[in-house]
Amino acid sequence: MKISQNALLLAFLGAPAFLFGVGARLRRHLYGLPGAVRRVDLPVISVGNLTVGGTGKTTIVAWLVRRLQERGRRPAVVSRGYLGRAGRGPLVVSRGDGPLVESRVSGDEPYLLARTLPGAVVVAGSDRVEGCRAAAEAGADVVVLDDGFQHLRLGRDLDLVLLDAHSPFGNYRLLPAGSLREPASGLGRADVVLITRSRSEENFEVLERVVRRYHPDVPILRSGHRCSGFFDPDGNAVDPPARVVAFCGIGNPEAFVTDLESQGVEVAAFRPFRDHHAFSDDDWKALVETARAHDATLLTTEKDLVRLTPGLRASAEATVVAMRIEAVVHDADSLLEHVESALERHENPV
Repeated sequence: MKISQNALLLAFLGAPAFLFGVGARLRRHLYGLPGAVRRVDLPVISVGNLTVGGTGKTTIVAWLVRRLQERGRRPAVVSRGYLGRAGRGPLVVSRGDGPLVESRVSGDEPYLLARTLPGAVVVAGSDRVEGCRAAAEAGADVVVLDDGFQHLRLGRDLDLVLLDAHSPFGNYRLLPAGSLREPASGLGRADVVLITRSRSEENFEVLERVVRRYHPDVPILRSGHRCSGFFDPDGNAVDPPARVVAFCGIGNPEAFVTDLESQGVEVAAFRPFRDHHAFSDDDWKALVETARAHDATLLTTEKDLVRLTPGLRASAEATVVAMRIEAVVHDADSLLEHVESALERHENPV
């Protein structure tokens, strides 16, 4: 019998994945003990998921921040700052007037949020408790916790868990054999489940049955996304390019190409990199050569564009633009009702 390489790899990773699951369940139990969770004075709305890779967290965080601002709130985003240099932090990335540090210091997501959310405080660092305190000192009155579902040390008032409509549980295997950060039973902690990358008319009866296996009463809402324009490295709006060489280092690169094609953009070539890839001079020069060979414009995501520093781009001349994606919450009124209820419970505890 011939056994595939994938089957052998999964068998090899099965034991580490089992141990990872044991550790995740033990960690969850320990943080359920009295005194293990730290509370802060600000209300905390957590946006997270079960899997590694892209489920649209950053766009939902931005959407929430803007809706809170419309309601007269002064929101802050507190983020780990993955692959940045904030360490434990807290590092104040923005006080509402744009980034105070470079993306390589803050991490991609905090820098991008600082750049695109005027008026919002952004704080990075692995110690989210201290991050929330720094946000309060900077004038915030509510925290949106970016990628916070597994950060059990910090108490929160609402846990919003995102599930990708097309790959909600990855391959249903735990790290490192799959993409699950914890067992799917973790959905039992969710206050609201939001199905992302969905269309308003889609039916998710099967997925909803799976979710309710772990949490019978959790509200299940839906969201999608849309292209809101194309931008140059300085943040200026530009016309959509007709023909591009696309590249990205995100968790769901195939979705990026699909989004581009939906805008009528011809993708002459596509180069995916690992999530959060740190672009080198050689990477950039190779991309520039490919664009010239195809007589095309280089196009990437906003997250990737912030890692293409002026110094890096100076190593080879080429035009590069980014497509901006924003969230569209189909059940917006319902989601905001849950957020407002959580804020009210925090401010008026029983």
